[in-house]
Amino acid sequence: MQEPFEEEGRSWWAKLRERLFGAVEEEEDTGATVIRLHSRAAQRVNVLYARTMEDARRAADGLKAGNQQLVNFQYADPRLRERVVDFLMGVVYALEGTVERVHEQVFLFAPANVQVDTTNVEDFHNGSWSERGG
Repeated sequence: MQEPFEEEGRSWWAKLRERLFGAVEEEEDTGATVIRLHSRAAQRVNVLYARTMEDARRAADGLKAGNQQLVNFQYADPRLRERVVDFLMGVVYALEGTVERVHEQVFLFAPANVQVDTTNVEDFHNGSWSERGG
């Protein structure tokens, strides 16, 4: 009988370990287990132009999946922009993430697993921004 969380012969622990640390391979010579740390999936940034509340739902789903959302409100009605920003700020709050205003009509919404570093204009112009690795 199959374990409750097993699928395709792998336990949920094996799937979690693979997701966190990468694929586990058995070496033919020694039988030793090798874990490849560099095989993790790359972070994603979704860029979207918000025009409807459906776009807001898509951005929220992306945040829940662990992806950053760069939302441009250039073509959105001002009332819709306010509603979408409020909605996504609530999603980010629930996920313990961050929100950064990139431009007057562009916002970056990031889940908790993403660190967002910002700089101010003075740092950029006086060169200290490049010293921080930005």
